[in-house]
Amino acid sequence: MFKKISVLSLLSIFLLTAGFGCKSVSQTEQASIKAVKLTYWTVYNDVDELRVLAQQYTQRYPHVSINIKQVKYEEFDSLFTNALADDVGPDIVSQHVRWLRKNQSRLLPAPGVTKMHRIVIANNFSKEQQFLTDSNALPSASYIKNNYVQTVYNDVVLDKQIYGLPLSMDTLSIFYNQDLLDRAGIAEAPKNWNAFAEDVQKLTKFNSIGDIIQSGAALGTANNINAATDIIAMFIMQSGLKVASGNTVTFAAGIDKAQDRNVSILSALDFYTDFARPTKEVYSWNEKKGDALDEFVRGRVGFYFGYSYDFATIKQRSPQMNLRIMPMLQLDPENPSNVANYWVESVVQKTKYPNEAWDFVRFITSPENVAKYTEKIFSPSPIRAQITLQQEDENLGPFATQALFAENWYKGKDVDAVATSFDSMITELLKPSDDENDLLKKDKQIIINTAARIQQTMQ
Repeated sequence: MFKKISVLSLLSIFLLTAGFGCKSVSQTEQASIKAVKLTYWTVYNDVDELRVLAQQYTQRYPHVSINIKQVKYEEFDSLFTNALADDVGPDIVSQHVRWLRKNQSRLLPAPGVTKMHRIVIANNFSKEQQFLTDSNALPSASYIKNNYVQTVYNDVVLDKQIYGLPLSMDTLSIFYNQDLLDRAGIAEAPKNWNAFAEDVQKLTKFNSIGDIIQSGAALGTANNINAATDIIAMFIMQSGLKVASGNTVTFAAGIDKAQDRNVSILSALDFYTDFARPTKEVYSWNEKKGDALDEFVRGRVGFYFGYSYDFATIKQRSPQMNLRIMPMLQLDPENPSNVANYWVESVVQKTKYPNEAWDFVRFITSPENVAKYTEKIFSPSPIRAQITLQQEDENLGPFATQALFAENWYKGKDVDAVATSFDSMITELLKPSDDENDLLKKDKQIIINTAARIQQTMQ
């Protein structure tokens, strides 16, 4: 009996001294972990993937919740402007990299470190709570320069500060319908632009009155080609020119002195528009055709120029298609060019929670989460170390390899105005001249005027 009482007494003393039950952190510590609700706007159709990441984040920091809202591309700018004016704007925005300079004054540069507090159970038996502070380092400019594909550093580091971090990357590649190539007697995909032009001729079919019933390639126009602006920019880049250098538009430099069409910019634009000129051998497309992607999924186009995000759409809408993807052909394989098309996650300057907002961006853009995200949405990674594995994928490989040298060709403040200017330029170039002898003069002036309009967006 004595032994039993002694054991019970010792057990009681142990439980009291061990703090059996829940020990609370101090009131001051508890107050530092107040509820934070972040609003996050995205345009890209990735809400489900972002919500998975947000859920993982709140498991570590339960006091932070993230409301993710998808905004239409064409409505983003007006909604963002109005929301900021009314002080009800988002804390975080996913924005196209070509919007970054336009929105720079609205954004908050990344800090070097964020400080996040949390409470953990230090001892599962005693349920004792422990207050912790995490010091989370964000990528530095030098880290981005060394570990991301080259365009990212050139795009997101403005005035020596970081204004956004990417979750993925994209580049232009060529989708093609293998069955159409087989029927046309084309044994293998073209290896250069000359072979491409020959294959387009073999693939293109006309009816008895001259209408195109099967297109070799969806190229040459602007209004019915999904990525026309980027495709045009890509051909300009492949000709050895830059659309702009710094704040100066350069693709039309010196064209006023050209005596013939054998100059880089005219050669690039002629190559592109020839696919929509009935008098040219490569004629395969025109402004009467439907949307290029629609025509491709219906089996009416041999070659389609698009991005990795088109892959899922094509497979879903045309699962029976014998679909193949090839990297973008190059005019100079030793000095390849391609367009970088991607989004960056940025923190809004007016946020009430800059520390938490940037910490969430840090979390979702970490290498581990970028790898998961890009695998889920089928997109190249912006992180160099992850590209090698992606290159092994038959379908993703072409896009991923090109991410290493792709460039963002526009760093002005109104890319939508540029797209309109390019569309107008192509439409005007396709119009015949009343005097063929005056054609060169007309086309030169169209290009000069286009460059001047784009220059107005650079300041």
